[in-house]
Amino acid sequence: MPPASDSSRRHFLKSTTAAGLVAPTAGALLASQPATAKADHHEKEKQELDPKKGVLFIGTGIRYHTYLGKAAMKHRPCRAICDVDSVQAGRALQVAMDVHRQNEWPINSVTYENYQEALKRDDFDVVVIGSPDHWHTKQVIDSLRAGKDVYCEKPLTLTIHEGNQILKVLEETGRVMQVGTMQRTGFNRRFATAAAMARDGRVGNMKRVTVALGGSRSCEPLPVVDVPPQLNWDLYQGPAEVTEYREGPMVDTAGWGAGHPFARTHRYYRWWYEYSGGKLTDWGAHHVDVAMWGLDKLGRDIGKVTIDPQMVKHPVPFKDGMPTDPTRFNCATAFNVLVTFEDGIEMLVTHNAGDLGFGNGVMFQGDRGRYLVNRGKLVGKPVEDLKDNPLPEDAITNLYGCDPHGDHMTNFFHCVESREQPVSDVASHHRMLSICHGINIAMRLGRKLTFDTATDTFVGDDQANTFVQRKQRAGFEIDA
Repeated sequence: MPPASDSSRRHFLKSTTAAGLVAPTAGALLASQPATAKADHHEKEKQELDPKKGVLFIGTGIRYHTYLGKAAMKHRPCRAICDVDSVQAGRALQVAMDVHRQNEWPINSVTYENYQEALKRDDFDVVVIGSPDHWHTKQVIDSLRAGKDVYCEKPLTLTIHEGNQILKVLEETGRVMQVGTMQRTGFNRRFATAAAMARDGRVGNMKRVTVALGGSRSCEPLPVVDVPPQLNWDLYQGPAEVTEYREGPMVDTAGWGAGHPFARTHRYYRWWYEYSGGKLTDWGAHHVDVAMWGLDKLGRDIGKVTIDPQMVKHPVPFKDGMPTDPTRFNCATAFNVLVTFEDGIEMLVTHNAGDLGFGNGVMFQGDRGRYLVNRGKLVGKPVEDLKDNPLPEDAITNLYGCDPHGDHMTNFFHCVESREQPVSDVASHHRMLSICHGINIAMRLGRKLTFDTATDTFVGDDQANTFVQRKQRAGFEIDA
């Protein structure tokens, strides 16, 4: 492992102190162990740890703690952690230290504020990205060009154009990449079964898929306040336009979002179009993915798609597609958008399908029935019929195109070793997410659009096409 720079050492001490942590060295950890234990430990380390294999984690928020951290460290040791919030970095380091102790690995992970400094190291082969969405594309491209394989949380991009940029660099570098749309592999294959049923014609001729996502959060005006001392606000903004730091009260005392005040950062970034896409790129990146997977519409070119925002409510006023109030969350809180594919199949994307009896999930409807799938259930008459008329044995395998080899992260690391394509590849994710981005653009402009998937542009609408890519901030350009 190369020596850490002075700046990374200072940040390491800053982050661990802020979080109340002290990182013992590998030698200190072993000093109190019997000689036989030390010998066993070193033999285990020699057998299991490749000095060139390890993980760099970029972004250590809720997804690091709920899945990414421990899931990735089942396969590789943590070599380094990057976060622009030193307290977050310190907490993540503690998780890594605990896993290393359990595995009897040396405790030698370090923290960085700037991921580009960490990418200069040569003791890891994988980068796991869990940063806010507006950073994903640049961090992915920089990691690929550094010769690393990449696992990136969904949504992969902030704009339609960024998906094509990643595809270009992925082809140039030949690296392996998995997107974190884990409904493809998780939840007891519930969503995969639902998609396979759709492809097997279990509802007859498909007419409509209804995708219910819930609405984005709203908040009272957030005042401009001093930036928390542990946060590098300029680096957090990165590729986004520069704005003042705003923060309000801590509203959530339990569950998702607990422990952070309403702000432009941490768990609430997804309710600002500047950094994310609200529920369309939050739950939409999961459920629209399942819907289009079942419809077999994740190919590179699926023709022209019409996007009709029939009802939209935003928490702030908009002008020319841009929010005019910088003090409050600005993503759509309620919406009904009808997406019509070239073959006539409709996909209704809504904040709530209460008239159909559900508020979150995907309902496939055809001329011979319907069924609903979400993270808690797969129900409906076609599902009941599986007992006497099961799916073909190869239905799920054909859907994946390969053996997923366990959960989402396991599939990724299997592909890192085999050089196969993971089950949640960039090309199919880009196709699906372009529809989600297109829905957001139609909602922001308040009019019906036609999206051409062959060119990733909107037909006859110059203003809509200005949203296909974003203005580059000097010093944070995405080079592809």
